[in-house]
Amino acid sequence: MKKLFLAFAILGLFGCASKPFEATKTIYDPSLLTNEPNTTKVRVHRVEQLSGSALGENCPLVLKVDEKEVAGLQQNQFIDLYLHPGKHTLSVRFKCAFTAWRKSLEIEVDGKYQEYRTETGSAGQYRMWQIK
Repeated sequence: MKKLFLAFAILGLFGCASKPFEATKTIYDPSLLTNEPNTTKVRVHRVEQLSGSALGENCPLVLKVDEKEVAGLQQNQFIDLYLHPGKHTLSVRFKCAFTAWRKSLEIEVDGKYQEYRTETGSAGQYRMWQIK
């Protein structure tokens, strides 16, 4: 019994090991990924968490900018966007979601770097907040 418990504890530690922080390779629309004159860098990072981890590579958290799908984010991945000044809407939801639920934020791009984090809650809700 002790050996079985020890084996589960070791597997649990490996299952919770940190994934590296990396840029996503799942790009749906590259038009906002180029640093052009008069644009501002905006980073969106999906945090590492247990919630949503069982959905796998085929069901990323899809980031939309102004209703345009830009990228899919797996856990601990980010995307750097370059947006023109003005108001924009960022939203996220799982690609394979059964509902139309999503989290949206209205942001004001003003020339200063901005950074946002996103995650999913244990009850299926989406979260997104500004950290810089």
